[in-house]
Formats: sequence, structure tokens, C-alpha cells
Amino acid sequence: MSSFASTSTTPYTTDIEAQYPETPISAMTHTPHTTPSTRMLDPTDASFGYTFASSPTHESRHDRRQSLSEAPPAYAEEAGIPLPDYTIHAPEPVTLAMYLFKFGFLFPPFWLFGAFILMSPLRAPPSTSDDTPAWMPEKTEAERQQIIATIRKVELKWAKRCLYAFLILAVLVTAGCVAAWAVLHH
Repeated sequence: MSSFASTSTTPYTTDIEAQYPETPISAMTHTPHTTPSTRMLDPTDASFGYTFASSPTHESRHDRRQSLSEAPPAYAEEAGIPLPDYTIHAPEPVTLAMYLFKFGFLFPPFWLFGAFILMSPLRAPPSTSDDTPAWMPEKTEAERQQIIATIRKVELKWAKRCLYAFLILAVLVTAGCVAAWAVLHH
């Protein structure tokens, strides 16, 4: 027979009545604290430093009632503190350079086409014959120029990304060709 099948008893008891001989079971459920003299300390608890002095569930700061002086602070609006103004950032405008960059992963020459946008100026469509703007006639001239400046800024950002992606691809292809030539001619 294996040693696991033996019926030897351990020196430690798990019987509740044996650990608390003076306290009946019904009294234990209603009396959470007993004096340390009536409790028996388990040797395992003693080796890890457990004492009966503190009970984690009855002396926790979460179990005691808070006084008004310990209450959390008032909300900022109630205390008269002005809240910051939150601004909603409009999404950046969709540009041709952005599409050329994204589709360049499928067809890398698009990156070269996107890089050419760096050299081309962005202009508003020309006015009609009676000096009415053909593009956004409801806006003032200053607002239209601001919109064009914003679009141009975003377009240049994506065009630079196209240029960088094309240059990285060109360096990788060149390095691959040089490595292949070195292996074949060595």
C-alpha cells in the first residue's frame, strides 16, 4: 500500500470545537471577537506571525463608518471650481495623398505619386465670371483660405509619409539587389 492510503492522523486538528473548546458553535457565529486566552494558536499560524490581536474583517478601514470630516471632497462644480473647456477636434480632412499612402502598401508606385504632391501647389477652384467663388460660396474669403491652409498642411503630412515610405522601399530593394549580386558573384 502506498503511504497516501494510510489513515494516520496529523498532530493538527481541524475540528472547530477542538480549536475553541470554551466557545460553542452557535456563540461563535454571534461573537466575532473572543479573548486570545480562549483561542488556541495553530503552530503554522505562529510560524508565519499570525496573532489574534487584529481581525482583518472587523478592523478594516472599509468596515467602519466615516464621519463627515472624512467624507470625500465635493465635486468641482459644487465647490465653485471652474471646469476646463473641452474642445472637440475635428477629424483631419481626407486628401489624395492619404489615399495614395494607404494604397501604396498594395501598389508601391502610389507612394511615388504621393511624393509628387510635395511639389504641386494647392489652389482653390477659380471663381465664376461674376466673381462668385465656385468653391464654398457661403464662406468668407478668410475662411476659405483657412480651410485651404488646413487641407494643405494635412496633404503635406501624408505626402511626406509617401516620400519616406518610397525611400525606405528603395533602400530595401537596393540592399536586396546588392546582397543578391554579392552572393552570386562571390
